[in-house]
Amino acid sequence: MEINEFFSVDYISTFMGTVVVTMLMVQFLKELPGIKKIPTRYFAFIIAFLNILICSILTNTFNFNNLYLMFINAMLITFTTTGGYDFSINTIKYENNIK
Repeated sequence: MEINEFFSVDYISTFMGTVVVTMLMVQFLKELPGIKKIPTRYFAFIIAFLNILICSILTNTFNFNNLYLMFINAMLITFTTTGGYDFSINTIKYENNIK
């Protein structure tokens, strides 16, 4: 196995590939000074949208008419990647308020 075979454009272009890449990039970059001020949900959306856009360009499937679908898909990826975090944090806050 070559070192560049961990991810492929074909894998990153899938739903799960985009979720994984978005989570990795957000976790890696969110503490940078300029990005730290952006709410995580919005930063995840930007990363997801850029990933979808770049993958469509790399696979020669980019079509201007699909930008709206890319936007909607980026929202789906955002809710998927941030949903677990929001659920766990809200559960902890809720449990702390009960005591």
